[in-house]
Amino acid sequence: MAGIPTYLISGLLGSGKTTCLRQLIKQKPENENWAVLINEFGEVDIDGATLSQNNAVTIKAVSGGCICCSAQFNLAQALGELSRQPIDKLFIEPTGLGHPAKVLDTLKQFPQFTLHKTLCVITPQQLTEVRWQKSQVMRDLVTLADLIVLNKTDLSSQQEVTKSQAILKRLYTQKTILPTQFAQITIEQLKPPEQARPLFQFQAVATDFSLKQNADAVHASENRDWNSTLPGVEQAFLQIDPQNGRLLAIGWQFSAEVQFNRIALKAWIDNFAPLMARAKGLVRTGKEWQLLNYIDNHLQLEDIAWRQDSRLECLFTEAPNSIPPHKDTIISMESQLLSAIQLR
Repeated sequence: MAGIPTYLISGLLGSGKTTCLRQLIKQKPENENWAVLINEFGEVDIDGATLSQNNAVTIKAVSGGCICCSAQFNLAQALGELSRQPIDKLFIEPTGLGHPAKVLDTLKQFPQFTLHKTLCVITPQQLTEVRWQKSQVMRDLVTLADLIVLNKTDLSSQQEVTKSQAILKRLYTQKTILPTQFAQITIEQLKPPEQARPLFQFQAVATDFSLKQNADAVHASENRDWNSTLPGVEQAFLQIDPQNGRLLAIGWQFSAEVQFNRIALKAWIDNFAPLMARAKGLVRTGKEWQLLNYIDNHLQLEDIAWRQDSRLECLFTEAPNSIPPHKDTIISMESQLLSAIQLR
């Protein structure tokens, strides 16, 4: 049985999160019951008083701390109470001061709710290169989101809008970007995608000419989904050169319950490094997730605010004789990757 559709609306202070909520509440069908769980960093729930002027929804305010950290117990208590009420949709708005990944960790304890979409409301004036480099909170908010509501574009210059979009477009994984004014958004834009998020994104990140050539070949070939033998796989893709049958790329997407052993995963990368031009991934290595990036014979793992799944994708070298027959390569890669997987 599917849980109550749930939406997380995050963003920095002053970005327009509450305005976004108001825009959505205006569109509530009369036959649906909605609930809004908001977090005020303080003892007075100002946003709750503002939103409750519209009696079309149930407002649940968690005060006295940030639900991302000090008020997590209060968040769990509020979710427990809401789970027993007859509601059709739940919207959660945490404070703009914390890390919303912890909210999702708490939400997973309640199977009565199903996360449909994570939004980040942010303005071009907030999303600058300097602030991106300095603010871990900003990076976490943006990284965690499916949909970026790039708000207040009317108050920003075209150069500011362009630069902020450039930051978003280089992210892994790719985000849906909605430039808007007054946080205007429709219910239709909150629907989960009908198809799974595409795995292969190398064409967008390829830099040197040889890597770009091979990435172009990947996108010129056809996607082949296949039945992976690995546990916890939700989807898996191959890219095969239609002219010579050479393996161009491979990718897996795992459920969020799958965890990876960092040491074993590094050994797996090292073993297949001679075949790889590039590898990227988002992998759970315990309670947290890490961004995996392998290029130019260098592997980097860094903490990232991601909670949806784990994924790995590999782009292979251009040299035609460097890859054995692709079936043998797949069997070998999966056999060795299995030793790095830990199921909860």
